[in-house]
Amino acid sequence: METVTPGNANYIITHYMGLLTEPEMIALKHHRHSLKLREMPDSEIRTKIYLRNQWLTDEPEILAQLEEGYVKFILNCAERILKEQPNEVFFNWCPKCGKLARTPQAKQCRFCGYDWHEQATSDSTLR
Repeated sequence: METVTPGNANYIITHYMGLLTEPEMIALKHHRHSLKLREMPDSEIRTKIYLRNQWLTDEPEILAQLEEGYVKFILNCAERILKEQPNEVFFNWCPKCGKLARTPQAKQCRFCGYDWHEQATSDSTLR
């Protein structure tokens, strides 16, 4: 298995969120809501509300997944998904430049502008 890049990990987390484990989903939700809290006034009061609504967690095993930072967290999640369920993830590579398209369904490259709407789906190669 090739090394997962942060871009590929983000693609997996964004488009294959259903493949995350429950603890990974809780950690992801915690991270996203904690980012929102940083920008808000009265964050101490809001933190209590977020904890009560389970938008944040105080479970050590969940928080441990985020200790090395968000990028490391998504890399770990993506590597686990590719190891355990490699056939569930479709990397939609541009047939012309070989870069990863924005979504699994995209038919136009955001990098080189190549359009493959007219080609058969099987032309996009799995990598």
